[in-house]
Amino acid sequence: MIKDAEQDKSQIADLVNERRELELRLRASENNYRTLLDHLPVGVYRTTPDGRIIEANRMLALLLGYPRPEQLRDVNVNDLYVQKSDRDEHLKKLDTSLTYFTEFELRRRDGRVMCVRDFPRAVLGPEGRVENYTGILVDVSEQRQTERQLHKALVELETSNRERQTMIAKLENLSLLDDLTQLYNRRGFLAAAEQRLQEARDKGFRIFFLFMDLDNLKWINDSWGHQKGDQALVQFAGILMKALRRSDVKGRLGGDEFAVLAEETEGFMPDNMIERIQSRVRSFNQKKDFPFALSLSMGVSYFDPEHPSSIEELMVRADKLMYEQKRAKSGT
Repeated sequence: MIKDAEQDKSQIADLVNERRELELRLRASENNYRTLLDHLPVGVYRTTPDGRIIEANRMLALLLGYPRPEQLRDVNVNDLYVQKSDRDEHLKKLDTSLTYFTEFELRRRDGRVMCVRDFPRAVLGPEGRVENYTGILVDVSEQRQTERQLHKALVELETSNRERQTMIAKLENLSLLDDLTQLYNRRGFLAAAEQRLQEARDKGFRIFFLFMDLDNLKWINDSWGHQKGDQALVQFAGILMKALRRSDVKGRLGGDEFAVLAEETEGFMPDNMIERIQSRVRSFNQKKDFPFALSLSMGVSYFDPEHPSSIEELMVRADKLMYEQKRAKSGT
């Protein structure tokens, strides 16, 4: 019996020592856990379903504006939500999925609103009911602010670009010069021609309108490429600039069509002007600086101040004569 009693005492002593060792190890483990928890750069929490904070690390307290985690025991998380409905939605989601993440706004102790990203998890008890919620909270206010600033900057940039494109389009519409030849474009030619015709009406002088078409521009484009076609247009525009007077209104109306509106004076009649142009075209072709030759079809109409015509009427009459000459060349 004595032996059995001594044996029992020994076993009890062993159990006590084992329990003490386990308690010491547990305390060390808890201290290690708490140290790790408090040094995490994110907030860690455990809350009850009714919103009481039963565990928090130091970073969570600092995020919420409290010096120590212990102060959060008197805080209910429901009072921290800027939008009170957010937590109800979060808990509903955790009823169907034990983990997920979301973003929402919380109000700190000092009243400042911050945007947080939450990674919550529902902890179930033995009966399958939620006992508490644990999770990690991250302050993403600066990130969201940066994203908002970036979004605002992108919106402003897009708006500015739309305004810029609108202004460019308006400027192009208002442009009076042909980009390629630097002669008047159709808009510029018509505007200048109207002004010149009004002067002719007021002062009573005669004007003639010359309509010209480069006969072989399509052939040049097809044979040598559009770059050579552009060169042909530029070279002919240069011929017009040299053959005509500064006061003559000169324009490229589009494609291979050119026009001139000139005042009829002694020594400068339509035949004189046409010969000056054709002479320079012949000289250009004889030089053979380019693989193509220039060829023109022309039509002339006249403005009589005693029987005024519009610029459109002059263009129609000259266009008809020009195409008659073109058909005659082709034999059709």
